[in-house]
Amino acid sequence: MKALIVEPSRVYRLLLHEFLYGFSISHEEVSTGEAALTELSSNKVDLVIVAMNLVDMTALTLAKQIKAISGMEDSQIVVITGEQEQSKLAKMKTIDVNYVCQRNELPKFKDILTELTKDHLAVAQITGRILYIEDHLTLANMTKDILQQMGLVVDHHKTAEDGLLHFERADYDLVLLDIILPGDKDGITMIEEIRARTDDKQLTPILAMSAMTKSSQKIHALQVGANDFISKPVIQAELIARVKNLVVARQLFIKMLSQQQALEQLAMTDQLTGLHNRHYLNAAIQPALSLAKRHSYALCLVMIDLDKFKYINDTFGHEIGDEVLVNIANVLQKNCRLEDIAIRLGGDEFLLVLPHCEQIQAQKIASRICVEVSNINCSAEKVKVAASFGVSSTEQGGFIFKALLSLADQTAYQAKAQGGNTVHCFE
Repeated sequence: MKALIVEPSRVYRLLLHEFLYGFSISHEEVSTGEAALTELSSNKVDLVIVAMNLVDMTALTLAKQIKAISGMEDSQIVVITGEQEQSKLAKMKTIDVNYVCQRNELPKFKDILTELTKDHLAVAQITGRILYIEDHLTLANMTKDILQQMGLVVDHHKTAEDGLLHFERADYDLVLLDIILPGDKDGITMIEEIRARTDDKQLTPILAMSAMTKSSQKIHALQVGANDFISKPVIQAELIARVKNLVVARQLFIKMLSQQQALEQLAMTDQLTGLHNRHYLNAAIQPALSLAKRHSYALCLVMIDLDKFKYINDTFGHEIGDEVLVNIANVLQKNCRLEDIAIRLGGDEFLLVLPHCEQIQAQKIASRICVEVSNINCSAEKVKVAASFGVSSTEQGGFIFKALLSLADQTAYQAKAQGGNTVHCFE
């Protein structure tokens, strides 16, 4: 099955990527409706997953155009939305939309994918990379053949010294090693050195092998860190089962960590603009202020409040309003240094956190952004974008966040009271 993701948020695209990967669905990704139509004109897919609110159109408009493309009439379209009101959700389920799923209903999204792929599922051959340490070449060749038939890539070495050298250079899904090895280091030593690491490689699964018959020796291998043990001579079915269990468990663990990180990032990101949100600000601001105080450098806040944004929404519609917000976010990101933090506080309010920045510098940055904001061009030509900027600094406001934020908010209010499209600083 082939799919196309149409989603403006890079973080949410990553999350959808992980879900589709879990269902063995190959896919492409775009961020706008026009890009989706261009992609589908030459590459037909079975499934389109589209965010309700795109920069250039809604998912409902895009769905209608997709179904009009030759060869796409029977494609399945899933709309992803943050809408909570049931009456509005019901209106999204048009003749061209097959499924509507809320962004926070991940179990429902899984159920949709399960339903769509039930006729496409096939047993996939296991993939992964194995580090195999064995000095008996005949046995090594037989075991390598079994592993390669499973679809695994095998790096074979005869000593623990060579194995540890290559373990340092590459990432492996499994270490398969004999306990008895030639050289100064045996398999037990290699296991101990891997488990003594302080990086992620410390958790690489280890399957120990030996012709030893004493239970105490096998127990010792498990005690020092081996995940499993298999006796020689190796039974092919047993080797396949044990290797597959460990490799799959490792890959599922990595995928779980990736999804957890994606969800954590999702929780800290504004889904429309891709900027950080209040949750991120609450976690990041105190460490930033503590560092500024400890190392005696200035930190500034720039409050940005859009001018007449309600008028834009009421006159031109929320799609144009969303387009304005996305364009504002792009301007802020373009003017941020690596250490700066751009936040969408909510609605039409944004905040910049500028470490290593004195008030006079922050004022210049805010003035530059103010000009760039006023030059934003929207798809609705009559829309005029402007914002009021308020600057506060630890030079005057100290290192208490609430006080700094209040000062920045007050100065932004002063700028707005004087007609907007200007920058005010706390004197």
